Amino acid sequence: MQRAFNAMSIKSKVTLAFIFFILIPFSVLGLYTYNQSQRYMQDQLLANSQTTVKQIKYTIENKIDLIESVSNNITFNYRLQQFLGEPYSSDSNSLDTYFNFAAPLVNYAMLFQKINIQKISIYTNNVSIPEGFGSFFSDQKIKKEAWYDAFMSSDQKSLWVLDTKQEDGSDIFRFIQKMISIEGYYLGITMVDVRSVDLLEPAEGPNVVNQPVYILDENQGYAKESGFLYVADSLKEVQQVIVMAIPLPPLLGSLQVVANLAFILTLIVLLFAFYFVLKMTLSKMKTSIKQMDLAIETGFQPIPIVRKDEFGVITEKFNILLNKITLLLADMIKKETMHKDAQLIALQSQINPHFIYNTLDIFSAKMEIAGQYDVSDAMADFGKMMRYNMDGHAKFATLQDELRYLGQYMTLQKVKYGDSIHFRVHVPNELLSIQVLKFILQPIVENSVKHGFAKQDTLDIDIYASQESDLSIRLCVKDNGIGIEAARLEEINEQFRTSVYMAKGEKDRESIGLGNINERLKLFYGESYPLQINSIQGQFAETILTLPYDARRSEENDDVYRINY
Repeated sequence: MQRAFNAMSIKSKVTLAFIFFILIPFSVLGLYTYNQSQRYMQDQLLANSQTTVKQIKYTIENKIDLIESVSNNITFNYRLQQFLGEPYSSDSNSLDTYFNFAAPLVNYAMLFQKINIQKISIYTNNVSIPEGFGSFFSDQKIKKEAWYDAFMSSDQKSLWVLDTKQEDGSDIFRFIQKMISIEGYYLGITMVDVRSVDLLEPAEGPNVVNQPVYILDENQGYAKESGFLYVADSLKEVQQVIVMAIPLPPLLGSLQVVANLAFILTLIVLLFAFYFVLKMTLSKMKTSIKQMDLAIETGFQPIPIVRKDEFGVITEKFNILLNKITLLLADMIKKETMHKDAQLIALQSQINPHFIYNTLDIFSAKMEIAGQYDVSDAMADFGKMMRYNMDGHAKFATLQDELRYLGQYMTLQKVKYGDSIHFRVHVPNELLSIQVLKFILQPIVENSVKHGFAKQDTLDIDIYASQESDLSIRLCVKDNGIGIEAARLEEINEQFRTSVYMAKGEKDRESIGLGNINERLKLFYGESYPLQINSIQGQFAETILTLPYDARRSEENDDVYRINY
């Protein structure tokens, strides 16, 4: 059983754990609890809320009916219609009718109504009737109201309007009714004003379920959202809707409480079980990652395969990758070594015949100018140089050997130039044992001798070596010759950086030795170690070599090794 479980994929393990530990129990308990509790709660709340809303609606609609009844009593009063329809005259009994009937009719309606009507106004089109008693007005005062034109041009006899522009900030509901005589003539408008708080007072007062009631735009029905049950019913006469928002109460009954507690405890236990399975899986993944890191740090050693699931497959593929990387690295190192050896042999082979040619030229010139027997001593040094030069098996030599070889070369130069040339070496003893490429100084000194005597009788050549702050080694060959003009100097340094040299045979082509040294430096130390020349025309020229530090050296001391010729 354990072996079969270990062989299962991670995806299968996680899927099974989720289905059996979370999905199935959660679904069964959740559906049962939800259906039993929510159905009962919603039914009870809906029934109670709808009853409350209907009671509020009934009370408000009774008030609306009373207001309309008051308006009807005034609007359809035959004697009032006669008064408004006849010309008013102070000589006739019009004034008595105005004082004894018309005005008291409105006042009695205000006194004996069962609701708190704020105002009753009659707007007449009879311009002969004077305005008075705070109830009778000319209809010219309401012609600019927003509802007036549409209402007068329609077939409607009455209209409810909500006016929110009161000075005291209160809202007013107005019941507006056209006054039409028996003969069908338009006599004016009856307007009954009641404050919103008075008309809708049942919605704002306490109710059976003790929940707030809101009056909104027209709608009807109920909805449940965000923990609240919303019950609505419309007041069609005033185009408003009564809305009650009731928070859903907690589950009712002891059985439901026990079911909820059981559900919560079960969910916690199942979540811990799922977390334990997930933690074991992730722990094994972390262990595999550590094994991969260790394999990389220890030279691409293969990882033992102890599992058959996805981790085992990943380990197997990773071992194949490590093996391929090892083979590729070995092949790359072998090819690189062979390539460098071939390039070194080709570059060194350029120096030997070139050097021999120049040396023989020096001896020939000296013997033609003056037959001196000290040439034999120079020939001895030349032999030593040839033996050092012909040792092609070694690519590197100590800096001390290179300086000794350079001293022998300067002995040959003194055969030609005598005391006109001065050669000095300034090298700390601790740097004498460092390993450098062979034949990297002599071509530079040769170039200084070749170009330094152009327009002067003596030449000073100094060799400097130092260790820089970045642990690199700086070698400098400096002469006090004629130097190099700025444009030519920039061109030469660019050739050293890019390894793009001028073609053979061109007039200003540099010595083959400097290009050779530059390519060997970049080949063995990298592209960031090219040769560099600094110069001020007519004052000096210095050639700088920068080498990475090599720890292969012998005893160190603070003395400076100096050789003067």
